[in-house]
Amino acid sequence: MTREQILKVFEGIEGIKEAKKIYKTLAKKLHPDTGGTEEEFKILNAVYTDLIENKIYFSNDSKIDIELEKIISLILHFENITIELIGSWIWISGDTKAIKEQLKKIGFKWATKKKMWFYGEMKGINPKEKSLEEIKAKYGSETLKTNQKQKLSK
Repeated sequence: MTREQILKVFEGIEGIKEAKKIYKTLAKKLHPDTGGTEEEFKILNAVYTDLIENKIYFSNDSKIDIELEKIISLILHFENITIELIGSWIWISGDTKAIKEQLKKIGFKWATKKKMWFYGEMKGINPKEKSLEEIKAKYGSETLKTNQKQKLSK
């Protein structure tokens, strides 16, 4: 398959999860061990990198993934927390001790080193773990709710 043919397969996708499914299907087909060629597999990986990591189709100004919208709607009412959308992950900081069990039920996991809750797929353990600022720089971020209390003016 050529780059153009691979790009055509990804046309019209509506979210990162859908792109990942398409990638996995094509990877099985185009991998050299399963009948594809090294060149086709390299092209697929280059296209996927452009789409996902460089966010050609999924930039911050595009609409939030429907699944993330649902999760955000479940947590917006919590008090004294900050909600940030960083790439395709939701991060929560602030006074979360009281809502710990509710966050777990929704599917959030605790990031020990960052001392924050996150929702979203992690690819695995990275030997060179990135700081939250590095993650924000790579994927972009948007604060959806802050725990700062506004001062009343007299």
